[in-house]
Amino acid sequence: MERPVTIAKTSWILTLSSIAVVVAALYLAKAILIPMALAVLLSFMLSPICDWIERWRLGRIPAVLMTAFIGFSLLGVVAWMVVVQLTSLSPKIPEYQHNIELKLGTVNQYAVSLLSKLTKTTEGMGQSLEVAAPTDEPRGTIDLPFSVRVLTSPASPLQVFGGMYGTLLEVLGSTSIVIVLVIFFLIRREDLRDRFIHLIGKSHVTLTTQTIEDAGARVSRYLSTLLFINLAFGLCVGIGLYLIGVPNVLLWGILAMALRFIPYIGPRIAAAMPVGLSMAISTGWLAPLLTIGLFVSLELFNNNILEPWVYGKNTGVSAVAVLVAAFFWMWLWGPVGLLLATPLTVCILVVGKHVPELSFLDILLGSEPVFEPHERIYQRLLAGDQEEAAELLEAHLLKMPLVEVYDTILIPALAMAETHWQLGELHDGKHKFMMQCLKDMIQYHNESIPNTLSKSDIEKNLSAAGKLSRDEAEADGHSLSVLCLPARTEADEITAMMLAQVLGSSGSLVQSISFTSSESEIVDLIEQHKPDVICLSATPPAASMHARYLCNRLRGRLPEMKLIVGLWGAQNDLKKAEDRIGCNAIVVAKLADAQEQICLLSQPLVPLAEATSIPS
Repeated sequence: MERPVTIAKTSWILTLSSIAVVVAALYLAKAILIPMALAVLLSFMLSPICDWIERWRLGRIPAVLMTAFIGFSLLGVVAWMVVVQLTSLSPKIPEYQHNIELKLGTVNQYAVSLLSKLTKTTEGMGQSLEVAAPTDEPRGTIDLPFSVRVLTSPASPLQVFGGMYGTLLEVLGSTSIVIVLVIFFLIRREDLRDRFIHLIGKSHVTLTTQTIEDAGARVSRYLSTLLFINLAFGLCVGIGLYLIGVPNVLLWGILAMALRFIPYIGPRIAAAMPVGLSMAISTGWLAPLLTIGLFVSLELFNNNILEPWVYGKNTGVSAVAVLVAAFFWMWLWGPVGLLLATPLTVCILVVGKHVPELSFLDILLGSEPVFEPHERIYQRLLAGDQEEAAELLEAHLLKMPLVEVYDTILIPALAMAETHWQLGELHDGKHKFMMQCLKDMIQYHNESIPNTLSKSDIEKNLSAAGKLSRDEAEADGHSLSVLCLPARTEADEITAMMLAQVLGSSGSLVQSISFTSSESEIVDLIEQHKPDVICLSATPPAASMHARYLCNRLRGRLPEMKLIVGLWGAQNDLKKAEDRIGCNAIVVAKLADAQEQICLLSQPLVPLAEATSIPS
């Protein structure tokens, strides 16, 4: 046992060490990696346009040059428009200062009054404190030396030029590098893809190709849809601010479109500047409130209607992962990291999805549930949270019928609990709690269906059902009288309750019996009252064995009785299970199949031999 644990621990240490090395490399080489990452993302965005132009038989290089010229010209025009708008806005800023001060003064009046009261109280407390005696010690001694100020020499003209234009030259240089890389990537994109596949996954060509294709499709789809949404958002912001009366609407529309590429933080920054300007240009509060309402309404519409409709599951990254990734990439690469956060996280998610050793990345970053629906309900019951388990069940009932929810969710959860209990992994108290919770959940959804009968109620209720002949049942509106029997355990009783609820909703007169009833009592009552059909309910893990034992006992006493055996969730061949159980019984694996068999048996024109021969 120690060797596998040691190997697993060593594997985790190697994985964490590799992640630390990769993060350190990303931080130290950010000056090189940031332009490359920007170039790759722009290549993803421009690649469809380049392919479309290339279909006009212009050749690869002319198509790439035309695509790059169009793309970067549009970016240059947008940047020039922003500069022009900022230039026209800057002289008016001192004019707006007075209005902003007035509004801030009215907002802060209450806070100022509180602070003044607090200051007076503090001054009163300070008067009671002992005032320190002034010192007569001369200055300039060893203990109290004179203050020293260091004067630097005037900066040289070269230093002044570097301080004024150094940042601009750095931006222009980085932009030039990005443009050259984009052109190079677009021209040699197939060759670069093949070389990357050969370098990374020569022995796993299929896996590497699928990873690259998946990442490229997700990132390209995400960027194109995000660009469409941001363009619509910027247009709506510009029109709304124009109607409100805020100046420089072109600037705020462009900034709103551009800043919205930054997740979570960008829209807040885009809204803050127009709101501040609306406060500056107006003497009242109407324009600021309308501006705030404009951004809030647009964000609510985008987040709750437009983005879910357009995106769907394009990226597959959870909202929490996007937020954490934004902070991580901002810490790693600064403001540019915010812009690249979501695309880079999508690439990491795709790698975790296709590489088994990095599957934990898919679990941490992905938006898909990590548990199946029945596993979630079982886990919530195991944690003692009955309310959340019931909420999960209610959510599934809104999407699918009751019988399908029972077959695909509740019965598998019940089978998990029963299996773990019989293996000793679940103690008796927790098992009893889970069984009672499942009973409550079943009874809650259809209180009109009769509950499980206790021993004292069996004879009274079963006599009413047993006296119904086929003709009387049909005249009374019921197709058949059905008795649901648990094979042995409490889990079998719960599945019998589910079956009774499903069959009762289709018009049959149905009763289920408690698992605490003895076999002799059940057989005696059945012989006395003779229901039309008996349904045996058996739940894994020992479903077949328990069902075969009870079926043999019933068939020995009731040779003509119609028997339906439910081996719920059985994965094996039902024909083999039917041969193994014998007793001329119909074996089904789902509640829906049992409901179908009851409907077939209830048809008066269908002979019994034909009904029992229909496969489940």
